[in-house]
Amino acid sequence: MSDSYIDTKVREALTAARGSHAVAQKILIAWAADDHRLLLGLAQPFMKAIAGAAVDRAVRRGGAPRPPQGPGRSQTGGRSTAPALSREALERVLSRMGDDSAPAAPAAAAAARPSAAAILGKGAPAAPSGGASHEKSMMAIAKAFAVKKMG
Repeated sequence: MSDSYIDTKVREALTAARGSHAVAQKILIAWAADDHRLLLGLAQPFMKAIAGAAVDRAVRRGGAPRPPQGPGRSQTGGRSTAPALSREALERVLSRMGDDSAPAAPAAAAAARPSAAAILGKGAPAAPSGGASHEKSMMAIAKAFAVKKMG
């Protein structure tokens, strides 16, 4: 599609509308109803969004079949979702947060992960020390959020 054709038509509409953008738009719409080349040229840059809106509208109306729900698939467009933690498992994780006596990650897993210093190529900055009151506050927030979300 020739951009010069579209540009020429837009300039003609602006001239006919005496510079008024709103009137020029109405003129272009009227011309596009009869001129398929103009319509395609105007719509081409927005075709992906137009098609996406049409598909979304059909799905919302229930007019389109839903994709099969296989294992690991969800209503989120086919992306896999992580399995939800049980309430007990979540409580165990939350109770271990900030607990220095909890067993460390296995050495093999820790060795497989690159350190921050290796990623950045320099010494990693020290983590800020928030103190015991900060740690307690963060635990309270995490527990409140988990209870609110689960309940």
